[in-house]
Amino acid sequence: MRKNHQSQLKSFWDARVEGELKREEDDPRKKVHTDLLWREIRRCIGTEKSLTILDAGAGYGRFSIPLAEAGHKVVHLDISPKMLQAAREISKSHGITNIDFVQGSIDDLSKFEDDSFDLVLCLDSPLSFCYDSYEAALGELIRVARSTLILCVMNRSQVITEGVNFDLKHFGRPKTLLAVYDTGTLLVTEELRRLQPTLMPSWHAFRPDEMEGLLEKNGCRVERTSAPGTLARFVDPELLKQLLEDEEAYESYLEFEERYDSDIYVLGIGAPLAGGLLVTARKII
Repeated sequence: MRKNHQSQLKSFWDARVEGELKREEDDPRKKVHTDLLWREIRRCIGTEKSLTILDAGAGYGRFSIPLAEAGHKVVHLDISPKMLQAAREISKSHGITNIDFVQGSIDDLSKFEDDSFDLVLCLDSPLSFCYDSYEAALGELIRVARSTLILCVMNRSQVITEGVNFDLKHFGRPKTLLAVYDTGTLLVTEELRRLQPTLMPSWHAFRPDEMEGLLEKNGCRVERTSAPGTLARFVDPELLKQLLEDEEAYESYLEFEERYDSDIYVLGIGAPLAGGLLVTARKII
């Protein structure tokens, strides 16, 4: 079962390299989401100049490559060979040498010793794709972290609002939503793939309190929780594009969006088609 799921994940992300490379360019809401994650990363790094960082599920290097370029020692881990190849090529073109590329799944980090990394990143939902092993994967991420973890996962309420049309279109009533609401997990069957071939492999979406509880259970103190990109999902994309052209206005917008997205009343929403729940935690054991 696990090998089959990992094979599906490799194929799914191998096929999406080009789309991921252009995603922020094509959708300003994704640009906002990424920039909000960067604000949290920079907040955690502070004035540190040379941290050891694991980017677990790093894709084509959206975060790992700029962090290496800034002088940090980075391990870029991903399950997709083609994502890794794209990241290597980008890194090489930038003349970056302080980054190591590793193919693997985040639920098995046995190649790394305990407390190996000052900062562990797991962004844009790789933890959610460990649908049947997310607790083990979270334990591994915590084990290899020396201090801080920044995790971005699927937001349960958000994916339900995005999935309701699928159920009504294909079944005329709530169906897959029932299991997601009760358990957070969607098992993507052959029937579902026939109905929508572009469906992601099976996943688990988290509630904010669920994520916080798992981290605390594993010896971490949660410092911040937000639903990044919530406000941007309600903004006209053309207005967002205009906003991106005014650096001062855009920074002011991001500052307010951070405040809004952290409000307890909106934590269940999140950005469309992105990791809609962001949690920063500090290891205390």
